[in-house]
Amino acid sequence: MKKMIEESGTLAVFDRMKKLRAMGKDIINLCVGEPDISPSQDIETAAIQAIQSHHIRYTPSEGIPELRKTIAHMIQDEGWRADENRNLIITAGAKPALFTTLLALVKKTNEVLVPVPFYPSYAPMIRYAGAKPVYVPGNPQNGYKISPQDLKPYLTPHSRFFILNSPVNPTGSVYSPDELQELLKFLDKNHIICILDDVYRHFIYDEAVKEEIARILKPFQRSIILIRSLSKEFAMTGWRIGYAVAEESLITPMKTVQGHIIGNAQTASQLAALKALQNPEKYALSLHVFKSRRNDVLEALRQVDHISIIPPAGAFYVFADIRSIHPEKSDVIVCSELMEKYGVAVTPGSAFGLKGFIRISYADGNRLYEGLDRLVRGLASR
Repeated sequence: MKKMIEESGTLAVFDRMKKLRAMGKDIINLCVGEPDISPSQDIETAAIQAIQSHHIRYTPSEGIPELRKTIAHMIQDEGWRADENRNLIITAGAKPALFTTLLALVKKTNEVLVPVPFYPSYAPMIRYAGAKPVYVPGNPQNGYKISPQDLKPYLTPHSRFFILNSPVNPTGSVYSPDELQELLKFLDKNHIICILDDVYRHFIYDEAVKEEIARILKPFQRSIILIRSLSKEFAMTGWRIGYAVAEESLITPMKTVQGHIIGNAQTASQLAALKALQNPEKYALSLHVFKSRRNDVLEALRQVDHISIIPPAGAFYVFADIRSIHPEKSDVIVCSELMEKYGVAVTPGSAFGLKGFIRISYADGNRLYEGLDRLVRGLASR
């Protein structure tokens, strides 16, 4: 089993950056998907008050009733049927929600369809759960998104789950309402459950698209496991709080598995999440900041000859094809040189299953422009 689980490529870059910084080297972070903006003070106060009032004991494995009720109402406003007692589980972030989903629901004979490029933890989780990841190459002419035509050749009698992430990490591509509807129809027709990794939903830059997507999802909710997190939207990365929404037959075994793994999500974080979700319009991060940063990154990269870029419609990443810049070097080598020689950390595309690319994160605005200058100089060097 140990041989099946490899280190996360994104964490490997992050750890290397921290080690070099500890050695006194000046490394600018363009690798981590963690907003530099702090959570609202109201959210922090809610957690402090929970601790000071000793409201930090065990909770039900599925989470405190108040938080589940608030999320249920929010999901209902999006058009879903959601009962706080039957269709919800509070988790210690989106990653544990996904892992719990796989451990609880997949069988050893199952295949889980994974679009390429993909979030690095998907495949190790699938393998650890005993199933088989099946990689489906995305269409480069369409931002590496997946269509039913792309999926069809990879279907077998063992295909049971499909992991969908939109906006996509690492490309920032967003499935249009039409694309999403066709994909969900295809999955439903073939009796495949869609695990919807929805952690970047807030960071869809077109509000009209975001609202239309909520309408598109509604008819397919019986075959969707919706996974969300407060990490990105509310800048609560270290608070480790998220949730999953699905049919009762799917949520019930997930509750059982979570009870054996973590027991419950951290209590003070649940109460902080309650505060955030009671008024999400007030506490969610402003998209204006990230739109502006995206435009600055794209403008800077225009200075680099022979680079090919997927313009992101969401999230806070730019995925760049560097194969024509450094055809003789791997993306891992290029990223290592950028960090060691130019003092800027970006993530190799091979961490996401696509060699010859780099992922540039603009989640952290600290020294962003200086980091972009170093990146442009590093990529331009031959």
